[in-house]
Amino acid sequence: MIAQLALALLCLVAAWMPVVCLSLLKGWSWSRTLCSWRLTFPPLSFRSHRRREISSESVSRPWLTATTFSGQCCTDPHHEQECSELNEDDVKVLVSHIHETDGGPPWKLMMERSTPTLTYQAWYRDPPLGPTQYRTRTVFENVSPELLRNFFWDDEFRPQWDNTLIHFQTLKVCPKTGSMTIHWIRKLPLFCSDREYVITRRIWESDSGYYCLTKGTPYPPLPRSKRPRRVDNYYSSWHIKSVKPRNGEQHKVASEVLLFHHEDIGLPREVVKMGVRAGMWSLVKRLHLGLQTYQMAKENDGSPSNYALMANITTKIKN
Repeated sequence: MIAQLALALLCLVAAWMPVVCLSLLKGWSWSRTLCSWRLTFPPLSFRSHRRREISSESVSRPWLTATTFSGQCCTDPHHEQECSELNEDDVKVLVSHIHETDGGPPWKLMMERSTPTLTYQAWYRDPPLGPTQYRTRTVFENVSPELLRNFFWDDEFRPQWDNTLIHFQTLKVCPKTGSMTIHWIRKLPLFCSDREYVITRRIWESDSGYYCLTKGTPYPPLPRSKRPRRVDNYYSSWHIKSVKPRNGEQHKVASEVLLFHHEDIGLPREVVKMGVRAGMWSLVKRLHLGLQTYQMAKENDGSPSNYALMANITTKIKN
């Protein structure tokens, strides 16, 4: 979520910064129309046996490419570490973030928003080294933790709501641990070059919910190139659990997602934070719309993608 926001907005902010600074120096007056900018996104749609679209306008994306589960498959049941670069030490790091025992600087509140079916809070902090770190808490009404788990893992559906994703490919999977190594390329607006990611990810499960870990990883079989620029410093992990519905109705469900994210895409911290502040809430609402679409698609069709099937392979741990 934060990753999409940073990639979609940072270059737009960076492009406007020299003009804004020049206007301040010269004492120009800016109209409300010129100062207010926002990104527009194509309407969401999904494909199933019965096609339904949120908007009547159809937007094609001919540049999107996808290669699914074409890479290596680790099948040795005795060598879990060879199957996955992620282990329980990574879970402990996520738990330390959740309980705020990681020794980092205090979090600063950035935003609080809500709708009848969504509650959202966001914080940030600047460590001595590295990019700005973000923490968000989102509560989705009438959504189960399992649906959220599958939704965030489902790269096949992701282009329906994340219009920066122009390529996704599965490089390696482990049917024992459920871990995956994936390749993403994201399209940035204006004059910025695309960004490339090689990400390893895996899900742990306990009585308290799901620990979903993703971070950048080296992958020698896929050599880096000058363009797109590869993002090496990438961390995005979250905890999903059931919570009480806002209205307190026993037959309803609600789920909380606590996300921790940072990445270094090669732009200054302050530019990144300006972009995040400017467009975060719009992005969250779009993600929520995508989740509602995903929920309807699964209710109408019920056929899980390969990515959703992989999300069901979890490693059990104790609380």
